[in-house]
Amino acid sequence: MTAVTRPTASRPVSPLRALLTMTGMEARLLTREWAPMLFAFVFPPMMMLVLAGVFASDNGPEFLGLNGTDYYIAAYLAVPISAMTLIGLPVALAGYRERGVLRRLSASGQSQLTVIGAQVLVTALLVVLGAGLVLAVAAPVYGLPPVDDLAGVVGAFALGAGMLLTLGVALGLAVGTARSAQALGLLLFMPMWLLGGGGPPPGVMTGPMQTIADFLPLTPVTTAVRDAWLGSGDLGEPLLLTAAWLAGGLVLVAALRRRRARE
Repeated sequence: MTAVTRPTASRPVSPLRALLTMTGMEARLLTREWAPMLFAFVFPPMMMLVLAGVFASDNGPEFLGLNGTDYYIAAYLAVPISAMTLIGLPVALAGYRERGVLRRLSASGQSQLTVIGAQVLVTALLVVLGAGLVLAVAAPVYGLPPVDDLAGVVGAFALGAGMLLTLGVALGLAVGTARSAQALGLLLFMPMWLLGGGGPPPGVMTGPMQTIADFLPLTPVTTAVRDAWLGSGDLGEPLLLTAAWLAGGLVLVAALRRRRARE
């Protein structure tokens, strides 16, 4: 009698392995969507070079008594966070929703959280590379100011990246097409960059502009990174504001996921 061989059951893929596999795939696919990433990589170091050079000799009260060059180098370490998270990440997520990729992946048993997590990990890597590019461009041209509190800089950068990644995911889930995500991302990024630490210092803004700047999510991030790097202020308030934005972003993402699940 011929023995009957039973088919071996396939081993389930662990969530971590699925996430890492999806992250590798997303990283490869990113090379096809290079236009938003090109802006996100080029714009921050280019503007840092311009502003740090223009205000190189300024150290007045509008710059909190700091050297203008040091002020902008430290502040621009945080600018790539918003560039990557508001321009690249929402476009990728909205594009997946527009083309039905998320629905098809869900139908095949792939968790949407895995896809979103992979997009977040890839964007987080790009954020670190973008910040490193700012420093790599600044170092030979102006030199890097000494770091007063390295742990504070790393902590503020990481918390700010987590917060803006959450807002980027929310934007990607909120809009229906990649084109609308790119347009809204740019509309959010430009005032956030200009008033949130990458444009004129708060001391030269009018009262209403300063009020608007205080309510932008990028402002506490650039403030915390700059103050930790240059030792120019207390980190408590900007870190608390960043954490509050992070909590709000997580609530918004959860609400949007529930809404999309009912569609």
